[in-house]
Amino acid sequence: MRKKTLFYLLALVLIPCVAMAKENVPDEPARLHWIGKTPVTDRPVSFGIPFNKGEMKPTDGFALTTTSGQTIAADFWPTAYWPDGSVKWGGFAAVVPAGTESVAFAKTKKEKGSSAAGALTVNETDRQISINTGSLQAYISKSGAAFIDSLVLGGTRVAGCGQLVCTTQDKPYAEDAGSITFHNYISYIEKAEVERAGNVRAVVKLEGYCLYNINQLKIVPTSAGFGEDKTPTQWLPFTIRLYFYAGSNQVKMAYTFTYDGDQNRDFIRSLGVRFEVPMREQTYNRHVAFATQDGGVWTESVQPLSGRRILTKGRDMSFEFRQVAGERIPEPDSFDQAGQDLLHHWAKWNTYRLTQLSDQGYAINKRAHANNQWIGTHTGQRAAGYVFAGDVSGGLGLSVKDFWQSFPASLQVDSATHDTAYMTAYLWSPEGGAMDLRHYDNVAHDLNASYEDVQEGMSTPYGIARTFIISLLPESTYPGKAAVAQRAAMMAEDAPLVCAPEYLHSRRAFGVWSLPDSSNERRAAVERQLSEYLDFYVKAVDERHWYGFWNYGDFMHQYDAARHEWKYDVGGFAWDNTELGSISWLWYSFLRTARPDVWRMAEAMTRHTSEIDVYHLGPFAGLGSRHNVSHWGCGAKEARISQAAWNRFYYYLTTDERTGDLMTAVRDADQMLYTIDPMRLALPREKYPCTAPARLRIGPDWVAYAGNWMTEYERTRDPKYLKKIQAGMKSIAALPKGMFTGPGVLGYDPATGILSYEGDTAITSTNHLKLIMGGFELMHELLEMAPNKQFEAVYLDHNARYHQITKNRFRISRLKGYAAAKLHDNEMAKDTWRDMWQYSDPQQHYRFDPHPLLPPEVPQPLTESIATTTNDCALWSLDAIYLQEVIPQE
Repeated sequence: MRKKTLFYLLALVLIPCVAMAKENVPDEPARLHWIGKTPVTDRPVSFGIPFNKGEMKPTDGFALTTTSGQTIAADFWPTAYWPDGSVKWGGFAAVVPAGTESVAFAKTKKEKGSSAAGALTVNETDRQISINTGSLQAYISKSGAAFIDSLVLGGTRVAGCGQLVCTTQDKPYAEDAGSITFHNYISYIEKAEVERAGNVRAVVKLEGYCLYNINQLKIVPTSAGFGEDKTPTQWLPFTIRLYFYAGSNQVKMAYTFTYDGDQNRDFIRSLGVRFEVPMREQTYNRHVAFATQDGGVWTESVQPLSGRRILTKGRDMSFEFRQVAGERIPEPDSFDQAGQDLLHHWAKWNTYRLTQLSDQGYAINKRAHANNQWIGTHTGQRAAGYVFAGDVSGGLGLSVKDFWQSFPASLQVDSATHDTAYMTAYLWSPEGGAMDLRHYDNVAHDLNASYEDVQEGMSTPYGIARTFIISLLPESTYPGKAAVAQRAAMMAEDAPLVCAPEYLHSRRAFGVWSLPDSSNERRAAVERQLSEYLDFYVKAVDERHWYGFWNYGDFMHQYDAARHEWKYDVGGFAWDNTELGSISWLWYSFLRTARPDVWRMAEAMTRHTSEIDVYHLGPFAGLGSRHNVSHWGCGAKEARISQAAWNRFYYYLTTDERTGDLMTAVRDADQMLYTIDPMRLALPREKYPCTAPARLRIGPDWVAYAGNWMTEYERTRDPKYLKKIQAGMKSIAALPKGMFTGPGVLGYDPATGILSYEGDTAITSTNHLKLIMGGFELMHELLEMAPNKQFEAVYLDHNARYHQITKNRFRISRLKGYAAAKLHDNEMAKDTWRDMWQYSDPQQHYRFDPHPLLPPEVPQPLTESIATTTNDCALWSLDAIYLQEVIPQE
């Protein structure tokens, strides 16, 4: 083995590395375009741009220009650095003019910040933060129940007192439940800070928790944090970020809560965000509007001018039509006595509600008073998630991103006939019943029978989280149907601004991957297969209804041909939870194609897998849960699910601060190895002893930790994390059989980052998981950030001999492709592609044969491919995307 390793080391030094860069790659200019429709109004947006080593310094000037040559003011800040201190990724914030199809970036000789807009001001006192965008003033208290005190537009207060609201019940409804106890909570702000204040964008971060509504419940919290009935007096810790842009009325809100209750007792009945909306005008000059679907709008006045008689003034009979159009109707005393009588007697409606209880249905209802019945007005399929409430002097529009996809949800306007109305975006609707987070069964169903690894006390949601994006749009008047439709479409689309694939490819953003290549029939066949896999899953999400509050963003794992159904109820074959890099598959597919539908899937999967499949507090904080019927149901709590590698795409492309928090949170996840051994059951320590304080596998454990450290190092330049990477590389290179050492588990010291082995040196590790779960893609960047020739030699040796050592159904053809490219071995390259097209069960690449199914065989028309698995599609696609770049077929 040592001789072969020496050979590969010499090859590594002497042979040009095809896998690292193609020859004659053009210096592609940075041009950004919208992923989705071009906005028809000015669009506040934040985005990332990657740079080559040494290309951009933190102090360099720059210019952003539109296709017409207009300069756009922008903020800039580094989000990642190269080891030499130059910018690896830059974050930018701008308000892009309406109709701008693309934006060009160029370095200039101007000083940093010379293109600043200058309209945004931030003032801070001990008690309050105030933001002035030039058109909107926002006032934010640093403590108390409200995360927004008021929003003022054109001198008029159009919104105030933004709070979180939550109701819980102590048990779900059942016929024999007896009494159910409800508790109400509101938000409490513990900490508020201006996280970033530029010339174009300001970000305010607030942290707190939900607290008993003391005045209503008359319960005094105890020092233990629980009431007399053991209900928590404070819980659901949250983070809220508020984003403001120069010259823009729009406020973006990113709200994250973490569940820290008892799944058997603390059932959320409703969870929402509530704002006060001042009402100044006559009730007939007040309006409520909901965006429905496909550009539709449902809207009414609080007092419709409709009845047996027509409101007139002289010969003018147009008042109802003018009201519907949003025009101001004169004061009552301008009408004659008959008209005043009509205005006095016509019904006034106090409460309006749109509820989405599934991805297939919403309903709009209204009522006159809280003690009266709801009456139905309209039903449909998929509401856009936008509501407006206000009068002809001003009001508030609110949009919830992925509204129908995240059911059950409601948008509600209360007290519309009063001086102050209340607009509530229920992220979990009270009409949806109690949120039940208990495990799906009382017994485990065995690893052999159901691929299920359930362990006592570990099927818990304690510590999982959920993030919502809510947009606020203060208005100076009721905007009318056309404007409501336009605003709803813009916010639902939420089109990001992203660098073109050619530029991202030229900068090797996120390592080595290929642009689409159909230059000959063999390469075209690969591209067809890649596209068909993506098309199949885009369709599957919709046909199979992979939606819902806790499910949206994930895929199912395995298919059941007999039932014509994915194995949604079969142990470890249900939800995928990132298993073989499905999230990387989506992101690399997006990078090369810029497909908007793939972006939406990748974004949703990032939000889901980083929040719901990962623990953010409690005994498993920093780890994630392996796939199961319940996302958190499996007893395997591992770093491979929580690793930063999955989240780097979204963070660097969008600068999303919440995703940055998640990557920071796992930088020291290896410390969990002191208490949770990932191989405690498969390779128990008493059978495979070592003197090291902890144990792990090179992959997927160490490579996940190394990715965490690399991400922290490139973001902060903290040398502590570079040293841990270097210590790990050095110790792996020194192992007796390199990456093939041991039975699959090694000793590890979390304090130093050193791996060790004290077992039988004759044992060869055949573990196929080393690089299959994100490690291979990350390694290209890791070796560039922390080069180590000895480790690179061992890595090359592993990839070149993997298929000889490991007789496993997962081929991972990109390993052999890496070695073929490094060694310029044409026969190995041809053999790699032969493996790619070999269909058989033992080789884990199954025939892909999507075909339609019709009732009554299935409940509704569906598409199925009997042998398709998410593992296979993700694995084959990641292989192909890499191989198309390094050893394309002739």
